[in-house]
Order: sequence, then C-alpha cells, then structure tokens
Amino acid sequence: MERFIRIAGVVAVALCATGMAQAQIDVASVPRKAQPFYKQGLRYEQAEQWLQAYYAFSNSIAEEESALAWFHRGKAEMMLGRDDGAVINDFTHALHLSPQFGEALAGRGQVYNKSGASEAIEDLTQAIAAKYETSQVYSARASSYERLGQHDKALDDFGKAIKLRLDDPDPWRGRGITYIALARFRDAIDDLTQAVHLKPNDTASYVERGFAYGQMGEFNPAVADLNRALELDRRNLRALTLRGAAFAKLGDYPRALGDFTAAIALSGADSALYLARGNVYAAMHDHDRALADRNEAVRLKPDSPVALIARGGSYHELGEHEKGLADRTEAIRLAPNLPEAWCARGSAYYLLGDFAKAEEDLRHALALKPDYDEARSVLERTMTAMARPLTTAPVAAPPAAEPPVVAQAASPQPVVERVVAQAAVAQSAISGPAVSNAVEPASAPVTAHVAGKMAPAPVEATPATVSKPAVIAESKLPVKVDAKTAEAHHQRGRELTAQGKYREAIAELDQAIRLNPGLALAYNARGYAYALTHDYPKAIADYDEAIKLRPGYENAMKNRDAAMNSMRRAQR
Repeated sequence: MERFIRIAGVVAVALCATGMAQAQIDVASVPRKAQPFYKQGLRYEQAEQWLQAYYAFSNSIAEEESALAWFHRGKAEMMLGRDDGAVINDFTHALHLSPQFGEALAGRGQVYNKSGASEAIEDLTQAIAAKYETSQVYSARASSYERLGQHDKALDDFGKAIKLRLDDPDPWRGRGITYIALARFRDAIDDLTQAVHLKPNDTASYVERGFAYGQMGEFNPAVADLNRALELDRRNLRALTLRGAAFAKLGDYPRALGDFTAAIALSGADSALYLARGNVYAAMHDHDRALADRNEAVRLKPDSPVALIARGGSYHELGEHEKGLADRTEAIRLAPNLPEAWCARGSAYYLLGDFAKAEEDLRHALALKPDYDEARSVLERTMTAMARPLTTAPVAAPPAAEPPVVAQAASPQPVVERVVAQAAVAQSAISGPAVSNAVEPASAPVTAHVAGKMAPAPVEATPATVSKPAVIAESKLPVKVDAKTAEAHHQRGRELTAQGKYREAIAELDQAIRLNPGLALAYNARGYAYALTHDYPKAIADYDEAIKLRPGYENAMKNRDAAMNSMRRAQR
C-alpha cells in the first residue's frame, strides 16, 4: 500500500510556501531581453495562475534561457499536474545552467522522492550543502531514508524539519511513522497526536495513530481514530482493513466482517483480504465460509504459503485431513525456511496420528525459530503421545495460538500483509479440526484439542451389532432450532471431553442436539464421548446419524469403523 507521507501534492506547496528561502540566484541573471516575460511569469505565479505562468516562463526561455526561468516553469508544471518527467527535465535544465542552485536541487530531489527514485537523497543533500535548508527539504530526505529502512537517519532529519517549522504537520506525521517502524508505538502516538492537532482533518495521521494504538493493544482508541479517518475518507482501504482487524481483536466479528467485505469490494482481487475475512469466519466457527474465502485467497495467490497454511487449517476443521496435509506440504515446498509451515504440517501429522513425522517437522520448525513456543508446545504433546501406554487416557493436542497483535515494520508496507498474514499463519499453524476430528490410529486414540475445542479421534473398540441412533428425550412440541446456543453447547461438550469429563460432555452434547437436531458435528462428538466410556453401541448409533445428516462425512465414517473394531475386540 502506498505510503501515507504523500509527497505528490506537497512538493509544489513546499516550493511556493511563504517564509521559505528565496531563490539563490539574482533576477539579474536572467538575460535582459528575457526579463519582461520572466517578470510577467512571476506575477502570474503570485496570483496562482499556473497555466499563464507556464506560458510566460516558456516565452522567457524562448527569448533566452536562464536557470530561473527553467526552474519556475518546472514549478508551474508541477502545479498543473504535469508528468514528473517533464518537471524533472525543467529542473535539470536549471541545474545545468547553475549547478549549485539550491532551490532547483531541492525541487528535483522532492520530485524524485515522490516517485521513490534513489536520486532523491543525493539532490536533497546537495541542496542542504548549498545552504537551502528548509523543513520540506529535510522532510523529503527523511522520507527517502525511511523508504530505504534507514530509520535513525530518518528520525534525525524529521527532527531537524520539526525544529525549522513547528507548525508543519508533515514531519510530525513522518516521524510518527518512523517510530512505528521501530516499534516505538507510544512515541509514534505522541507525534501523530501533534500532527492531528496541527491538521485536524489529516486522514493519514488518524490512520497511522489508529494503527499504533492497535499495536499497543488499545483497540478501542484505535477504532475511534479509524472511525474518524473513514468519516474523512469513507473509501480509505487501509482504514477499513485496520478497523476490521481491530474489531476482530475486540471479538466484534459482525463488524469485522463488514469492514473486510467493504475492503474486498474496494480492492477487488486481494488475496490477503480474503484471508483476513476467512480468519474471522473461522473464529466464528463458520468453517465452510472460512474455507470458501481461503480457497479464493489461494486462487488469487497460489504461491502464497500463508494462504495454503490457512486453507489447510480449514480442511482440518472440516475433517478433510489429507487435503490439509497436502496444503501444508505445498507451503513447505514454496517456503522451506518458514517455521510456521513446518509447525503447521507437524500439527497435521499429529492430528493424523503420525507422531514420528510430526516430531520431525516440529523439530525442524524449532531449528528455524528456537523461540517458537507453539511448535514447542505441539512437540511436547507429540512426545507424550508417543510415550504413553495404550491403556492411558487420551492426550489433548495443544490449543491453536491466538493471532498475535502484529508488530510489523513501517506502516507504509502493504497493510494486509502486515496486519493479516501473520495472524493467518499463527491462527492456522497448529490448527486442527475444531469441529471435525482428527483420526488417530486405532491402537492409540488421541483427543485433538484445537482452539479450545475437542476434536474426537477414532476409538479402539467396535460393536458387532449396531443399535439404532440414541434418541434424546424431548417434548413432542416442535423444537425451534437455536444454532448459536447449540454451537456453544457443542463446543463446551468437546472441551469437557478433552478434560476427560465424558458424562458431563455427553450432557452438553445432548443439549446441542436438542437445540439443533441437524448438527452432524455434535453427533460425531457425542459418539466419541460414548466410545471413551466404552459404550460402543451408542457411539456407533451417533456416528451413523452424523453420516446420515452429512453424507460422506469422512471423519465420522473412520470413527465408526474404529468403534466397530474396538467393540469386536471387546466381545472376544
């Protein structure tokens, strides 16, 4: 995303600002016969009649060229919005005639800075050496340094610019952005507050201060600033995206969805925005919509390991573990040095019960990032699972990490990559099936606990005969489906199963099914809880109902097969 120090409309204003150093060449340097047109051009310039000024300076050059006429024509072209190349050409002509012309060096340097050209620093430094020292020149050079990642030099120049003009909001904003790049968020907030004080309608300062508040974990003031930014510019993509991220952190998922959806409408095909919205759907346990958004993210950017890791998490949530594993394997192929990719695949192997491969991947993740707590946590559980006797209770997989408050580099970098991508990796790196389940080997059942929810694994024993689905006692009156409350009972049931409280879990899942009889995931989860109590007929009945409600439900089918086998062994 484009930087928020917008030099485009500032350069000409800087060159025309009152109180600035005057041109360092005396008007007597203009040839006598060219002076009438030159003086006429100055009068038009003072009246801000830029087209007439352009023609007057052109006529002066036609009579006989001078550095001043070339310089002022370049300034007029800038104000008319002419191409940067034309402006630079006029300033270059002025410098050819007068190489130490500080104002022309400053003008060309600021135009170079606007376009991101590396020549900006050289021109601006020469302007300063020629004693043309203004707040705008130091601000422009600071912006160039910031673009190159030379933050200390940028801070120094912004400081000099502020000393020269305390009433100019631009260097205050610029220094605030540099502080953000250095993760000095409180200092950034102070500078951006001053910028807002000097320019109350400065959209960019509100956006950047909102971003800084977000990095401090102060999401309510972040939302307030971003609200103000959107009042000033309702189509500001960066503000919409950052506000969506702040709403998500506050748990206000409907508003987060609204902002990300609006941002998608504005930006068109942006993979990272689909990832952001997919993360919100995942947090709402709407895994079908999360998968749809993540599919779109992969379609738009098929070489994105972040998108593949996130989509892999959705596949695991929906019980399609082989697809999840395939996505994470592809992420490793694309980014072999990305520790999150190795951690994500290690978690997938854990959920599939392939603990040896899980250990290998997780150790690789830690070799790449020794302080990677999520990978270490999954590895510890993997080692526990590998070491436990077959008769011990299931071991829970680690909960998925909460997406971090992303501390990125300078805010001018692409906003979604900074605000969303890391969160997508962290959210899905160790994400297993929060609502559909990991299928472990029949010899070693494992409970996968993901994002605070239990994911049933296959069971060891299986019945020779299968009873009809267990019927929940309920009123003969029609039951009104309450999907939200049912989902809450469903998730609580999984949590209790993960804690080994199987009877309490079954009671919660009974409530989930009563409130939403079509919730196949709850039948699968209750079947697993029954299996852990060795009540295999009820387990199989629940698995059958889950498959009936959701044909092709691979996880339930595998769980049912495992339960059948375990019951047969128990009957021998």
